[in-house]
Amino acid sequence: MFDNLGQVIVNETNLLFEDKPHYFKGLMNKEIEHIASWKTIEECINNPQFYNYEIVGKDSMKKDIPCSQKSWVTDKLVQDKRYVANCVKDGDTLIITNYGFNNSTVNHLLGTIENIFDVNAAAHLYCGKAKGTKSFNIHEDYPANFICQIEGKTIWKVFNNRISYLYKTGTMNNQLTEDMLDTAIDVVLEPGDVLYIPSRAYHVAVPKDEQRISLSIPCWNRFPTDPIDNSVDRNYYTI
Repeated sequence: MFDNLGQVIVNETNLLFEDKPHYFKGLMNKEIEHIASWKTIEECINNPQFYNYEIVGKDSMKKDIPCSQKSWVTDKLVQDKRYVANCVKDGDTLIITNYGFNNSTVNHLLGTIENIFDVNAAAHLYCGKAKGTKSFNIHEDYPANFICQIEGKTIWKVFNNRISYLYKTGTMNNQLTEDMLDTAIDVVLEPGDVLYIPSRAYHVAVPKDEQRISLSIPCWNRFPTDPIDNSVDRNYYTI
């Protein structure tokens, strides 16, 4: 699984010399059913002690999720799973921000990317169950990102414009319109399609279908100042 993914990325792009956004048609057709489903999303919602959630409302803005201390979890506040479930049913978008160790397929995918590039990778799951769910307005992110469509269709636009490293990420969030920017990619992602978004490049997603699931893989550079043993253990251990 994912044996040819790295080779396709390297063959179709020239990221050492031209860090441009890229659309990979059907790159992960065979693997998507093992990455996520509504069953796994439901399991994540019902185990809030293991996951972190974000909710994007119909105004494309984040909602505050109630949380509380639990006697069996001492290192963090636990988010309210009933509130999260009701938001999804009411048509909001759910983001599961630490999905990277949910199953061996996702873990293997991240390990494949980490072995090709000098990065530490994570996995964020985006999902919505009602027509008209929203994503964020035009924005940029510090890490480079791979987007994989799992279910449904999503319009994606990536722009040639980027924010300078001299400015804090998010400085221009919610202040930009498409007519201010130069479009590099305008595409509808379908299940199995993958999109590469360079670091700090402005982009926006518009969900099309009533139900949709997509996987975001943010990738952060490994720096020379990082601890020597800074790798993530992606091995699967049997007992």
